[in-house]
Amino acid sequence: MTPVAVVRRFPIISFVVLACLFGWAPYIAGGFGLWSHPENLPLGPLPAALIVAACQGRSELRAWGRRLRKWGAAPRWYLLALVAPAALQVLIVFINHGLGAPLPTAAQLGDWPQVPAMIVVFVVLVGIGEEAGWMAFAAPILLRRHGMLVAWVLASAMRIFWHLPLMINGDLSWVLGTVGNAAFTMVMLQVFTASGGRWTLVASWHASLNAFGGGFFFQMVTGDDRAHLELLMAGIYTVVAAGLYLAGGRHRTLPDSYERGTEPSQEPVTPQLT
Repeated sequence: MTPVAVVRRFPIISFVVLACLFGWAPYIAGGFGLWSHPENLPLGPLPAALIVAACQGRSELRAWGRRLRKWGAAPRWYLLALVAPAALQVLIVFINHGLGAPLPTAAQLGDWPQVPAMIVVFVVLVGIGEEAGWMAFAAPILLRRHGMLVAWVLASAMRIFWHLPLMINGDLSWVLGTVGNAAFTMVMLQVFTASGGRWTLVASWHASLNAFGGGFFFQMVTGDDRAHLELLMAGIYTVVAAGLYLAGGRHRTLPDSYERGTEPSQEPVTPQLT
């Protein structure tokens, strides 16, 4: 069996292997002394998805390309994707303060103008670099084959495994790398399906989360206070994920047109927690 035939037969496994190969490339380079402090390359899932889609045939490659080019969504959806991660982050900062952590100082909060620039950078790196693979390529296959629950289990396992080197070297806590990633995946699958398959909302949410979280509020605490903040982030996303799933998210799927790369419905269903 040729390599192309293997990829065609096992697209998800092939995608994960390639995403890890590209994403872990700095560690491989570090093993040869070519990288002093290696970390995951966030653009890794993008070329992995490109290669696997190309091996599936021209029609699948074109369909994936059409999905990637569709950024259109109602402004309220992008507002949700950008503001919700910030609001959740502010919430856990106040909860952490209730547990004894100091509130951010005026000087620390004065760095907020850097956040919009970080969001733009993260949109390219983790938004497009990761979610063009995880969400725009792999998620539709998993949802079509297995439904929401099993798709979530498999998609979570993929994300967690890809982040494994960061957890091993201490750049990402185990609670965020495992529980946090699993909960985040469920929330993003809910946003993805409820919006009719608009993967760019997931890219925007991911970028906002990283900017307001690791790039801003997480820099303001250390030691146990930071550890508590990580636990709270994993916990709050777990609560949101469970709420969305139990409120009807278990039955959500993608429109039939999504597999062909055609335009999703212009009126996506807004997720409800009631």
